[in-house]
Amino acid sequence: MTEKQLREKLVSTAKGWLGLRESNGSYKKIVDLYNSVKPLPRGYRVKYRDNWCAVFVSAAGMAAGMSDIILRECGCGAMIGLYEAAGHWQENDAYRPKPGDIVFYDWQDSGKGDNVGYPEHVGIVCRVTGSMITVIEGNKNDAVEYRKIPVNGRYIRGYGLPDYESKAEKEQEAAGEEPVRVYTVQAGDTLSKIARKYNTTVAALVKRNHIKNADRIDVGQVLELG
Repeated sequence: MTEKQLREKLVSTAKGWLGLRESNGSYKKIVDLYNSVKPLPRGYRVKYRDNWCAVFVSAAGMAAGMSDIILRECGCGAMIGLYEAAGHWQENDAYRPKPGDIVFYDWQDSGKGDNVGYPEHVGIVCRVTGSMITVIEGNKNDAVEYRKIPVNGRYIRGYGLPDYESKAEKEQEAAGEEPVRVYTVQAGDTLSKIARKYNTTVAALVKRNHIKNADRIDVGQVLELG
């Protein structure tokens, strides 16, 4: 799978649990999945009465077959520690995330400067449209629900960045495929400029990346080159 497909798979897996909730006990399948693989992080077996937002993120990674990059934990602070240790932590609140990134919150954020408080909640980024981020979360109103927040909005603590790129390369190598080349759009780039640089065509880039408007690409956008 490509990096884009891996990201989409995690988001799709999480969306499959929309509506699971505490009131009818349907959320328990998420907790049970988290507890099913030993050893448990820090040796702790999650109870049904525990907060389960980090459990939701971890279990989505397990269900999608990505426990190697969706780092498994039941606590938000400990989960941040895992991403920091792996070198995949983004401290900047103003970072523009991608689908499949993991966003952490601190409800005590004053809104001034970069938030470095203790995280109390976490979710999976589904999409970014304009300046708005759509996140799917477990344990939101005691259920799996969506939340919309602005890029660089108050309460954002930071982001865990699963290593989708390395996982995609390993899968392609195992299948005997050539890794898909990608390019991150920089300021001043156009599709024609990128096409010339990488010996391809604008039409090929548009088709491969499902681009609706060939005259508009965003800084930070990841393009597959083929």
